Amino acid sequence: MQQLKASGVEIAYVDEGKGPCVIIGHCSSASHKEWLPLIEALKDDWRVLAPDFIGYGQSGAWPIDKPFSLDADVGVILALAKKTKGELHLVGHSYGAALALEAARALGDRVKSLTLVEPVAFHLLRKEGRPEWDEVEQMGLDVLKSVARGDDRAAARAFMVYWLGRWRWWLSPERFKTAIAATIPKVALEFTIAVDAPASLQNYAEIAAPTLFIVGGKTRASTRAVANLLATALPNATVTILKGAGHMSPFTHPAEINQLILDHLAANR
Repeated sequence: MQQLKASGVEIAYVDEGKGPCVIIGHCSSASHKEWLPLIEALKDDWRVLAPDFIGYGQSGAWPIDKPFSLDADVGVILALAKKTKGELHLVGHSYGAALALEAARALGDRVKSLTLVEPVAFHLLRKEGRPEWDEVEQMGLDVLKSVARGDDRAAARAFMVYWLGRWRWWLSPERFKTAIAATIPKVALEFTIAVDAPASLQNYAEIAAPTLFIVGGKTRASTRAVANLLATALPNATVTILKGAGHMSPFTHPAEINQLILDHLAANR
């Protein structure tokens, strides 16, 4: 992996292939490895840049004495964009999709397509007075309270039970639970900032690039609502429902997700 400095943190990233550039963002508590099958499928025809966001994978941690801002991880995408010339295509899942949205606003006409798998732009639910905000707020409070008392394992449980369900979390391997708990303080930072993000639906409506939202047919009502709000606001957006999938579809349905991404990229190359 290669290294760059963004927002004062050492960032590790993959740089594979040649051709038009695709920047790929992973979800919370993951790394670029979430997208390894997609990177392999793209690199013969595209240049793929896939970072580990701050606090994940091989990238550095956020300084504990410095206030965190969503702009810090958006800055990782923007720093990668500076390493390229010409058109860009952005792909992201969950937190990475929310970051791609913010980066698209900053990059403007350079962005030729967006493929977003359930972006967690939850602040829109609060701003729009949507009832789905209540369950997101409760999950966030459970995570933040557990982190505040130093119980990262309980915070990880609250976070992943929301996304996976109680039984799937209970049945998960111990090494998986330990890995999630190790990243949960960063997740807590992301939650406190993301819910307070200032951008409105009107701000996102400025994104003109063809945008594909991919939503699992069995996902949470909160992420479905966010995707629908954004798809209504963006002038060139469509929503595809992936039957049988939940929020973690890049892990549970990688072949289907990757084909949708490949098709959208090819259509907008």
